Amino acid sequence: MKQFRYLVLLAILVCIVWTGQDIAVTLAAKTALADGPSPYFIAQDALFLYVWVPLVTLSASALLVAPGLLLALGIAAPDDRFEHWLLKGFTFSLFGVPAAAAAVQAISGLPLVGTAFILLIVLLCLPGIALLANRPVPNILQGRGWDVAGMILLPLLVLLLMAPKFYWEALNDDGAHSFLNATLFIARGLPFWPPESGPLGGYPTPKMMAEVFLQTGFMRVFGPSEAAIRFAYLPGVSILLGVMLAFVRSPNDRTDIWSVFGLSAALLLFSFVMAFNPSYNPYFADIALPMTREPLIVLGVLGFILFFSENRFGWMAVVSTLALFTSPNGVLLIGFFLMAYLLLNRFQPIRQVIGAGLITLGIVALSSLIALLLERAGLTGSASEFSTGAILRRLRFVTIFDTQRILFWLLPCGILPGLTLLAWRWQDTLSRTLTLMTVTYVLFFYVQAYRILPHHFAPAVLLPLIVFWRLRPVQAAPAPGFAMALAGLAVSTWISWPETLRPFSVTRDLGHRIAIETEADPFFDLDEIRITPELIRGAFPPAWSEDKLQDQYVAGSVSVYVHARMPTPADIEANYFVRMASDPLVAGETQLGDPVEGRVLVTDRLSVYEADIQKTDAPISIAQAYRVPFDRIFGREVPAAPRQIWDVAKIVGLR
Repeated sequence: MKQFRYLVLLAILVCIVWTGQDIAVTLAAKTALADGPSPYFIAQDALFLYVWVPLVTLSASALLVAPGLLLALGIAAPDDRFEHWLLKGFTFSLFGVPAAAAAVQAISGLPLVGTAFILLIVLLCLPGIALLANRPVPNILQGRGWDVAGMILLPLLVLLLMAPKFYWEALNDDGAHSFLNATLFIARGLPFWPPESGPLGGYPTPKMMAEVFLQTGFMRVFGPSEAAIRFAYLPGVSILLGVMLAFVRSPNDRTDIWSVFGLSAALLLFSFVMAFNPSYNPYFADIALPMTREPLIVLGVLGFILFFSENRFGWMAVVSTLALFTSPNGVLLIGFFLMAYLLLNRFQPIRQVIGAGLITLGIVALSSLIALLLERAGLTGSASEFSTGAILRRLRFVTIFDTQRILFWLLPCGILPGLTLLAWRWQDTLSRTLTLMTVTYVLFFYVQAYRILPHHFAPAVLLPLIVFWRLRPVQAAPAPGFAMALAGLAVSTWISWPETLRPFSVTRDLGHRIAIETEADPFFDLDEIRITPELIRGAFPPAWSEDKLQDQYVAGSVSVYVHARMPTPADIEANYFVRMASDPLVAGETQLGDPVEGRVLVTDRLSVYEADIQKTDAPISIAQAYRVPFDRIFGREVPAAPRQIWDVAKIVGLR
């Protein structure tokens, strides 16, 4: 009986995850290995690092999505296929499991972490199992052996090849924000910050929250750690591969082995590029953010396209939330798809397009309404980073001369997929729709003068993979197509290789030397979370230009604070102290920066502080091809040739 097989598999996953739920604690205790001579292979711990941890992590990924997948299997329609099942099940689990955990915790008053959370997941699997017990199990998995094999091997390779980045790299401010978001969701039952949270309160919002749900699940299993929130990338990229394969299958609905190899290799390089490069931090990128969110955006868009093409608008609305509740990019991509679809079909399916567009706008309006109601209820503050005004400000300054951005688009998946957009006559209607959609999306971000990084092009990097593998010559001869794609991947890997692969640890070292001596709420102290990063920011001010970056070390204030609150090795001595401003300084102590809400940051060794802030030789793991000057990121660049910038507001007479 297939139902019995699913029960056995579920039992195996539970046993593995329950036995290995302490892996994050053990990994944290081995952080010093990151500074060893060979952090990418530790022979004495090989069994733990490269066998047990990947086994537990992939098992946890499967377990977290199991409730939704079982439910989707239990309600599957006769014409549902493998990709339908993946999209429905992943959407159910991503939003449903963390929400159920928050609800049960609120009702019971008990922290739902570790074993209790694993037990809840098992209980959430029961509805799907019950449905399957009363009906024949759909043959959704029949003939999908290569798909499943790729979905297992891809995240395994991503984890193994970048193990130190997952296990031991310090958090940057984006990663630290994700860490605090997941902690907040567990502690408060809502993923949104209350009004008194300060700068952190702008994210997440109802329009940008999907990755927080995913990361919260891993944190509930493994506890608060850097590795836990990074593991959340793995199920997303695995499901993404399974769904993308559905778009490139041969006409007889068989999955070709070469497409599995080709897409897996491209997504592996994409993961490598996203892990090392997109960051507002001048030294390194953090897997936790934005990398974890990118598969979710593309999954939501592909799900929208899939169900839209089949006129299944209800499921189209459901799975599109993966994109629409992750980033504003989601609504852009869906809008560009609908426009391209309408144009290529000569405005014939106008009612279908209008209906899909209205549904999309309805979902976006609903998220805006939820945000407004939460704000009116005093449960969260207002967010302005991705408001209409903020987006218009980003579009105010434009340029057409930043050719580096072409590399952001072409390199991460191997050059050839992006170039195949030019092969118009070999494309079918869907491929041409994706081509127009991708080109429009690229142009939208290409012309923005400031604050554009490689991850802004991530969807436009991934969509051409489908176009490439659907080309008529590639469909006819997939093996030579794979060979050509592999050559492009090799060239891209060479160009994308960073100066150092060593995980960044300076932030953690600084945070461990800060002792917070003020009283704090052991549950979740919002005052401390708001004030302490501001004190760190006063002592280690941010740099907004390349000149400033050459003179000082830029310490991310939020990430330094998070590491200050993590367990500190016994042999590390504190040099910085957060105290009440009313406490007198002792001999040899110096106050750094100004007081913030009655608290100060002091050091007992001024020479150590001077060495820390003047540490201009911090290693940089961002490859040169993807490195954007600080002046260009933050709008401090002086407009001049060869990068001419135009102020649209002045041109049209608004300024």
